[in-house]
Amino acid sequence: MGENELKLQFRLIGINTKEFAVVEDDFSRKEPSNLGASVNFGIDEEKRAISVDTKFQFEQKKKPFLIISVRCGFELGAQTWTKLFNEETNNLLLPQNFASHLAVITVGTTRGVLHEKTNHTPFNAFMLPLINLTEMIKGDVSIKLGEKKE
Repeated sequence: MGENELKLQFRLIGINTKEFAVVEDDFSRKEPSNLGASVNFGIDEEKRAISVDTKFQFEQKKKPFLIISVRCGFELGAQTWTKLFNEETNNLLLPQNFASHLAVITVGTTRGVLHEKTNHTPFNAFMLPLINLTEMIKGDVSIKLGEKKE
């Protein structure tokens, strides 16, 4: 690691299943399925924490039949917070690689929650695929205090 590189310190502080639904009436074993996905970032200044929300919808004929949304909270170390937070603009700037890393952890957690929630049901066949998050997170993520960033 070079002299100017920052070692970003963080720890996982919470996992919350925000939404889980199976709409059996909108599911047919004969229809092809699509997957919609989103990743959002939020901030909690008091806890020096970042939240990463993932939401996945398996759909058929544009109707969701399996929905899951999970939030992981990550507390930043004091030095990391100071380095990433700009008091003048009231923004926290997450470098793209760091934002992607937190999103990868959250997607993996979501994958496990989905497996457990659908275990011993026909919907357990629907797994979250491996996702290239660099296609979803195209650059550094700037989060203004008090708002979410998609």
